[in-house]
Amino acid sequence: MQALVYALCAFASLACTVLLLRGYMRTRTRLLFWGGICFGFLTVTNVLLFVDLIVFPEGNLLFWRNSTTLLGLLFFVYGLIFESESQTPR
Repeated sequence: MQALVYALCAFASLACTVLLLRGYMRTRTRLLFWGGICFGFLTVTNVLLFVDLIVFPEGNLLFWRNSTTLLGLLFFVYGLIFESESQTPR
């Protein structure tokens, strides 16, 4: 049952990645791009979680899972800051 939940989480984040990047390709709204990049890294995190806990339970990929999550969130925070500065009226 755990394997199913982990796999569904990975597929859900992959679906979010695809939908956000498709939306970006249509509208060219850069915040969608940064959100898509963030969810791409979160997809990698979920895949690493599946591999860590289901495929190789004796291994420990905690550092790599946390690193990819941090990297994805840093991209998203950068996008939020960059977008807010570019849309500030002068």
